[in-house]
Amino acid sequence: MKFLVTGGAGFIGSHIAEELIRTGKGEVIVFDDLSVGKAENIPAGCTFIEGDIRHKKKLARAMKDVDLVFHNAAFVSIRGSFERLREELDINCLGTLNVLEAAVERGVKKVIFASSMAVYGEPRYLPVDDEHPLNPISPYGLSKARGEQYCKIFREKHGLSTVALRYFNTYGMRQSPSPYVGVITTFINQALNGEPLTVFGDGNQARDFVWVKDVARANILAAFSDVNGAFNVGSGIETSINQLADLVMKYLGGKTIHLEKPPGEVTRIVADISRTRKLLNYEPQGDLSQLLPTLIEGWSRKYRRSSR
Repeated sequence: MKFLVTGGAGFIGSHIAEELIRTGKGEVIVFDDLSVGKAENIPAGCTFIEGDIRHKKKLARAMKDVDLVFHNAAFVSIRGSFERLREELDINCLGTLNVLEAAVERGVKKVIFASSMAVYGEPRYLPVDDEHPLNPISPYGLSKARGEQYCKIFREKHGLSTVALRYFNTYGMRQSPSPYVGVITTFINQALNGEPLTVFGDGNQARDFVWVKDVARANILAAFSDVNGAFNVGSGIETSINQLADLVMKYLGGKTIHLEKPPGEVTRIVADISRTRKLLNYEPQGDLSQLLPTLIEGWSRKYRRSSR
């Protein structure tokens, strides 16, 4: 088989490509413009095509003879989506439309779309199941909800099999340090730099942190299943930002400072993954408390190299 991973040089996409290579599923093509992703993230054994999902012709050429597409290229910042509305719309909505149109044109069998917990907005109940109403409160969440709807339209109109995986707060190595995404990565790097950990709001807001390798496995399970539709991909465990900060400081020391909570961020959210377990045979294996020392050591090595 032949696979295309858009955004395959990025955080989650590179782990999906790596899992495909590790399990010997077939030929893997990485399609990435390297605006955020890095060439060093691309696993050995992949074919790399540098390109932007906004350029439909190049995307369609990359999909020649491809069986399955994992669409992870995206503008990924909730906070940044308020500031860069047109860019976010162009990448996440029109870019996704290009992926789906190219997939139909090239006879792709299935597209796995990287959606987000942001489609839910502020939850009406917890844990959030797959049937929870969609009520995004950020441009990013809105674009992911629209992407899901595009997937449904292409499934009904063109017979293209599609699965939308609603990623919760994903953590692991290769995440790009940024003030906008990845609170675990942000906290670790702030502590390594001797800076205070920036907690937005009172820190009692809670998230569902899911290991990137679990997310990668969920993609493979979805690709080789007979199901369509949307599924939560999380750990099913709720952790507050204060708890997370305490955990990081347990290993690295430091202190926290509290800043005003930015728009678009929910107070509490945790995934109900029972349907994902049942229909995709998904079982998260990552334990944040056990993996954190390994993450800290990994980022420490990168920090030491960059400081030379």
